[in-house]
Amino acid sequence: MKSTRLILSALCVLVGASSASAQAMKQEIQQKLTTVKESVAKNQAALHQYTWTEHTDISLKGEVKKTTDNLCRYGADGKVAKTLIGTPAPKKEMRGLKKKMVDKKVGELTDYMERAAALIHRYMPPSPDSMQAAFQAGNVSVGQAGPGKIQLQFRNYAKPGDALTFNFDNASKALESISVNSYLDDPKDDVVTLAVVFQSLPDRTNYVASTTLNAAAKQVVVKTSNTNYQKLAK
Repeated sequence: MKSTRLILSALCVLVGASSASAQAMKQEIQQKLTTVKESVAKNQAALHQYTWTEHTDISLKGEVKKTTDNLCRYGADGKVAKTLIGTPAPKKEMRGLKKKMVDKKVGELTDYMERAAALIHRYMPPSPDSMQAAFQAGNVSVGQAGPGKIQLQFRNYAKPGDALTFNFDNASKALESISVNSYLDDPKDDVVTLAVVFQSLPDRTNYVASTTLNAAAKQVVVKTSNTNYQKLAK
């Protein structure tokens, strides 16, 4: 009887320690998540004061098919407004059946890329509300990304089975990179990945320096780079 009480007492101690450990881990994740959310919100607000140039290369099967340059800034609605810079390259004239086949293929690819872009907008820019919702659902874990750096990993962020990973510098309170692994319709056949690299402006505002969108099913890669950040005149 005495041994039974000792065993039950030991089990209670273990359960209590485990519960305390889990609570401590949850508090640690919430603290780091709050730091990241505050950094994202601060930088988004600061970027509204800037214009910048966005260069985009769209490749199909390893060959660049389209290149564009846009002057970008945030509009009154909070969305990025883009103005095309330069003159688009003239299109080759085609006629007859070949033209119909090419038009159909271009239309299908354009539709696919528009859907891929809409999907990525669910991840970028990161939504503080969506991040908090993932945390409340128990879908956030924390890890190390190197000395003085943390990694936040989100599961089931926007779609079941997806993954969103932040690499964050704890000293500068700045994002270094984000990676997205998602899909359009089928998690096996319609995989869409995004790699985002951040840099800092002289005033320490963090910005997206480059992105690489890979739609493997269509063998399409979209690379963008953002440069020439200029503050708007007051």
